[in-house]
Amino acid sequence: MQTPVLRMLPQRVAGTDQVAPLQYTINDTARLLAMSRRTVERLIERGEFETIGTGKLRRVPYEAIVAYQNRHRNDEAK
Repeated sequence: MQTPVLRMLPQRVAGTDQVAPLQYTINDTARLLAMSRRTVERLIERGEFETIGTGKLRRVPYEAIVAYQNRHRNDEAK
């Protein structure tokens, strides 16, 4: 079983004082979840992801991505 991509994201970037982002663009969210931008947009429209901001400034919080991933991991286990 593969380790989910999001579980591998560090809280801090190794060897630096940088912190991993707490919000992701729609494109970054799509890349993290290996889906298209349009699929992420549809999931947002359906309420699967909460977002912050509007238009081009819309961001998906890290917690929303992890919650989505956990919901769907639980669905697959049934």
